Amino acid sequence: MHDTSEAETLVQRAKDGDATALTTLYEEHAPRLYRYFLPRVEGRCQQAEDLTEDVFVRVLERLDKYEDRGLPIGAWLFRIAHNLLIDDQRRLPKQPIVAIEEIEELRGPAERHLQQALDQHEIKMALARLTYDQRTVIQLRFIEGLTIIEAATAVGKTEEAVKKLQARGLMAMRRVLEDPQPRRVGVRASVLASA
Repeated sequence: MHDTSEAETLVQRAKDGDATALTTLYEEHAPRLYRYFLPRVEGRCQQAEDLTEDVFVRVLERLDKYEDRGLPIGAWLFRIAHNLLIDDQRRLPKQPIVAIEEIEELRGPAERHLQQALDQHEIKMALARLTYDQRTVIQLRFIEGLTIIEAATAVGKTEEAVKKLQARGLMAMRRVLEDPQPRRVGVRASVLASA
């Protein structure tokens, strides 16, 4: 990663049409964007790659309008990524949720193995119980390593709102992880159809 002045110079070179500068921006930020997308598209690698590329298509379309406001270029890229993800999710058909207990094929040994796998992913389950905004903020802050300011820019909220979402999300996760009650786990019907 470049320091702030080097990053500003790199962005200015890219705005001036320097293909090498644009390539450098892509190489520095594409892996983080891909890691951001991958869990949000349920591990579909091709879709995460496509969305990552779409971010840079938007960058090419809008780079001349980019203004340095004292935030790293990464914050702007994550803002674009966040908006693309919302658009992508809106295009998906709504899938009904089916309780695991209702699936005949998963009774017996398969059910025990599934339960063991679910037990190993308590944090993922806790994250899934959060609101979309809470989950996004926590992932940006603790998985992607963005600062409060960068996360606020990425999700289009104030720093104070991001701090509140983070605090509420962490409290909710703690409650879920400490709750001894088993949760009814559901899967999307489309997942069953593909099995």
